[in-house]
Amino acid sequence: MRRWWIGVFVLGVAVGVAGTLLVPRLAGPYLPGVLRGKAELVEGKALRKERQQDRLLLTVVTEEGAILATFGQQAAEIDLLVDEGDTVTLALREHGPFVTDPRIEGVRKKDAAVLP
Repeated sequence: MRRWWIGVFVLGVAVGVAGTLLVPRLAGPYLPGVLRGKAELVEGKALRKERQQDRLLLTVVTEEGAILATFGQQAAEIDLLVDEGDTVTLALREHGPFVTDPRIEGVRKKDAAVLP
């Protein structure tokens, strides 16, 4: 009987740790904004854009340094939206030089006319 309780305890700890690590990454896009957690807004200029077969690579230069953003989901749509020289606002959970599928909060075109 004691082994059974120890097994259940170890299984519960393993499920808890796996859930803490994997659920935010897998379920994050489907959760409402309140439950997603905090994301840091980073603004920078799109320096270079390269479209590959199934992904889009975007180099964004910010005040903190350069970020290489890799977009696998909605790569075609982002390719049409963002041009080199545009100012891009990204929502990042972790700030680092390489990010995968960050959320785009806004894009300002480099040659957009200012409306009154």
